[in-house]
Amino acid sequence: GPGKCPVKRDQPHKLDSSTSSHTVAAVSSTSVSSAQMSDLHRSVLLQCYVELKSSVNVEDHVLDYLYSNFVISKSLRDRIRSDCTTAESKAGMLLDELPSCGASAFREFVDALIASKTSVHQKLAKKLMNMVKNDQQSL
Repeated sequence: GPGKCPVKRDQPHKLDSSTSSHTVAAVSSTSVSSAQMSDLHRSVLLQCYVELKSSVNVEDHVLDYLYSNFVISKSLRDRIRSDCTTAESKAGMLLDELPSCGASAFREFVDALIASKTSVHQKLAKKLMNMVKNDQQSL
């Protein structure tokens, strides 16, 4: 079927691949930047995965912000909207794809949360930034 091309990246995909295996084909066109997300940003996203997945409403500014800033492709944005029925599954799919969306994807995701003006998103953005700060200090 569509989306079955073996376009795998040479990276350890730490997230559950069963949920995103059908989305891998779009990875090459997903991001404008070919650079990968840093391990630090990737690990912070993973540490917050459950909380982000249950708390982020990607339809509240986040998807469109990432799309308009060239972080995600139109096809990924549209696929998140068409394939996922719940807010949680939409956030999950975005989080699964984000590490493949370039070096600035984490920063842009945090900016998208801040730009959405939702208090939950603001808190999450602060938490993500603090975790990055703390991790950088401990390195």
